[in-house]
Amino acid sequence: MVQSIQEINRKFDGQWVFLINCNTDEDGNLVEGEVMLHSKSRDEVFRGMYKYKDTPSMISIRYAGKIPEGVNVLL
Repeated sequence: MVQSIQEINRKFDGQWVFLINCNTDEDGNLVEGEVMLHSKSRDEVFRGMYKYKDTPSMISIRYAGKIPEGVNVLL
């Protein structure tokens, strides 16, 4: 089920999420996607992504909520 980024951030606050079927606005900002994996453990999400390696859609990995102190994010 495709959800807005606002819904995803609310529902999965404090977790890493892996999204497929993502859509962006005209400026390239992510606006919605379908959550396939979520966990407080980034490594758990990364390990589970291989199941979707052949998915023909735009994907995204993101942290829902405020990024914790000491965590670096590469954009």
